[in-house]
Amino acid sequence: MPMTSLLLAIVDTVSILFMGDIMQHGEQLRSAHIPGTDTMQPASYDYSGYFTHIQPFIDGADFAVANMEFALGGPPYTGYPAFSAPESLAEEAARSGIDLFLCANNHICDRGRRGLESTLDKYDALGVPYTGIYRDSASEASANPYITEIGGIDVAFINFTYGTNGINVPPPFVVNMMDGSSVRAAVERAGDAGADIIIVLPHWGQEYVTTPSREQREWAARILDWGADAVIGSHPHVVQEVEFPVAFSLGNLISNMSLRDTELGLMFRLDIAVTFWGFSFLAGWEAIPVWCSRPGGYGDGYTVLPVKEFLDREDEFRSRHNYQKMKDTYNRLKPLFEK
Repeated sequence: MPMTSLLLAIVDTVSILFMGDIMQHGEQLRSAHIPGTDTMQPASYDYSGYFTHIQPFIDGADFAVANMEFALGGPPYTGYPAFSAPESLAEEAARSGIDLFLCANNHICDRGRRGLESTLDKYDALGVPYTGIYRDSASEASANPYITEIGGIDVAFINFTYGTNGINVPPPFVVNMMDGSSVRAAVERAGDAGADIIIVLPHWGQEYVTTPSREQREWAARILDWGADAVIGSHPHVVQEVEFPVAFSLGNLISNMSLRDTELGLMFRLDIAVTFWGFSFLAGWEAIPVWCSRPGGYGDGYTVLPVKEFLDREDEFRSRHNYQKMKDTYNRLKPLFEK
């Protein structure tokens, strides 16, 4: 069908917003702790400032997805190298409107068997769907891929990780791994289940490198060849190229990292068109740069700033250095993701 006819037949557009790594380093714990409260209680940590400035983007999307790069392993709460965040962080993410948590990452097993079980229990109690981790192989078989209806179309999400930092996944739990036959089977199951759009979300690549590796490119090509519509990656903690329909790395959403390029991340909006005949296709995208401002940068605490909205608001920053670093990093990296 000619593209002009296809465009004229569009009756609706669905948008999905993808966010990078939500992390929980030790300094974030200390900043979130409410003075005078018990550090062993999750309610003693306040994350209400994290999503304030990006809330309109979350509200404006039909569905929002984020990579939750930590375990909810219970107290004592810890940052790097063995992450265990208070469930109040996940609760704040849920309150902000994040609809799906991605959990297949290299830190999900940081607290071992008890931590993985605790993470599953807390996400189940919270009621926000998650994918990439399962209680057993039967659960994985029935829930992978995660398929949900968004604006009248069925969208499949497939999340996997290159590894778990050398920590064995304790049986009978399952973490989706970067295994070709498994990923291909999940993509094919999505198609067999009638998914209109299939989105694959790998945790892959080399940390702190803004250029995707040959392995990432080869994997992306295979995944698309298997039938996926888009590939959106995480793990490097820096932004990598967007070569639609592939976004190799969205970088960090929020963390305590300050190494070169680690404070700039992307939110990635994927637009899906729905036609009069019920056919759906990827109609467009936007990479939205965000800046993780640490305490003393923009305000008192950690928060995520949509960069373009703050480029002309230098006077609002507490630290001119932080503002200039945001501006310089954005200008240096924008060729990677701007159309």
